Amino acid sequence: MKNRIFLSAIVALAAVGMWSCTQNSGGGATDVANQSLKEAINNSADQVSTAMNDISSSDGYKVITSGNSNLKSADASVSDGEMFSDSITLADVAGVYEYQDSVLNEMHWGYSSYMYNHFKMTADTSLFIIKLPEKLALHHPEYCFYKTKQDTDSLGNNFVITTSKYKYSYAFPGGLNYSLGSDIAVSDTAVGNLDIEWMMGGSDKPYSYSSTFTFASGYAVSMQAERTDTTKLYDYNLSDGDQTIYDEMVKWSKDSGADTYTKVHSLTIGDVQIVHTRTAGSDSLEVYKGGELQQNATVTVVDNNSSENDSDAEYTTFCNKYRDYQITFDDSTTVLLSDLLGPTRDTMSQLFTSMHEMKFATHLVNYIAWNVYFRDKMKMEDN
Repeated sequence: MKNRIFLSAIVALAAVGMWSCTQNSGGGATDVANQSLKEAINNSADQVSTAMNDISSSDGYKVITSGNSNLKSADASVSDGEMFSDSITLADVAGVYEYQDSVLNEMHWGYSSYMYNHFKMTADTSLFIIKLPEKLALHHPEYCFYKTKQDTDSLGNNFVITTSKYKYSYAFPGGLNYSLGSDIAVSDTAVGNLDIEWMMGGSDKPYSYSSTFTFASGYAVSMQAERTDTTKLYDYNLSDGDQTIYDEMVKWSKDSGADTYTKVHSLTIGDVQIVHTRTAGSDSLEVYKGGELQQNATVTVVDNNSSENDSDAEYTTFCNKYRDYQITFDDSTTVLLSDLLGPTRDTMSQLFTSMHEMKFATHLVNYIAWNVYFRDKMKMEDN
């Protein structure tokens, strides 16, 4: 019971802080105190849809949702046992590397495959700069590492990844410390900034992952996941500057002594927040507007595709389409949250899933960094 009260208090305090910022920020923010709950949830849903329409039509959206199943991600390589034990820093791969159609050299990769190098170092720099055709970066990254059967020589290197933070440290069988900070531009136009922090194998925190992509328009989308011996946390966030447009947090906390869980599921959409708290002996659902509890409104979970015994909190979220909420207003009318958002929810699901998989980083930046590092390492060993 103490865990439930403590977690609910944290959620409520955070909510008050977010709404205070929203009301005090510029840009003609609406005074939520003068709105009914129905008006607030409709306006907030419109705000999310407007943001997602802008994001989904941007080059930044193409970047973070890109990827190709023909290439393994870094995450998959861990489970397959093919990830190498080594440490790579930004200084190890610094330079300007430009794609060319011909194969410069090849390198044995894993137990049964080769990586072909198409990137030539053209300049010295303290950064890690990759230049390649947009078509390859977004649609065919595998052409960068295989003997391509396509004519890519006529494509210009108009896609530029400028990495100012890079660290890859992996110790078999599961210790990982990874950092990435990259600015992305297409045809000399800024697309966005990607930041990733990823750790596995720590004694106090076995898994920690966070990624943020800030679009050129100012919108930012982020995903956070943490696991310890007693907690599981997932958080999905969409913001515009310092204003939260959408946030969904799931936290499971285990009471080791009683061997029970407290599960808090908080969903914030603009000025409205739904908080679902479950313990072994209770189950409560509350809805807030502008940080104030709405006594005359009720919320129920419907279309719940998740199980009480699901082992992973990620598979209980609204944004990933595992649950839905029905709100009953003080005039007895009802609305489904999924109906308010419509196809926007599908776009959100793809966006947040991509922020966790981050194939752009694992399929492209890492492969090129590993290629550069091992080519240089083999040269030193040969000498």
